[in-house]
Amino acid sequence: MRTIATCFLSGLVIAVLGCAAREESTIPEKVTTALETCFARHDPESCAALYTEDAEITEPRATTLRGRAAILQYFKEQIVPDLQMFTDTQVNLVQGTLGVVEGTYRIRNMNTRTIVEDGEYLDILTNRNGDWKVFRSFFVPRHAQGVDVSVSPSAEPTQK
Repeated sequence: MRTIATCFLSGLVIAVLGCAAREESTIPEKVTTALETCFARHDPESCAALYTEDAEITEPRATTLRGRAAILQYFKEQIVPDLQMFTDTQVNLVQGTLGVVEGTYRIRNMNTRTIVEDGEYLDILTNRNGDWKVFRSFFVPRHAQGVDVSVSPSAEPTQK
């Protein structure tokens, strides 16, 4: 079901791009890998700065995050030193000021060398004054360990 929804959403975005200007190119790699880079530096502020002020992050099992402030809070809660994010871009399309990047992601615990989450993502970006920013981001986890991660020293992880 998630794959069907992702395919439908991808098709819808491609159709919208088809109606935009005919100037075609791709979003630069430094933009498509920026989240991975910020995550590796444990820098939630830089992660949030990759999104527009009115951006949204949607994940099927969570509440949609709306606005850069909520996105910053999310990254402050999610980025911990032991975790690294890896992405593999499979689709990169641009027409006019809209872009679509689609691929897979993995979040790995570097201490235990285990994948704690993996899945697919779809980002819709907008180019505002020559600067690419994520406007909408969709994450669809395929696998996630049933452990809540907390940055609080007193909190114990719990099994879901």
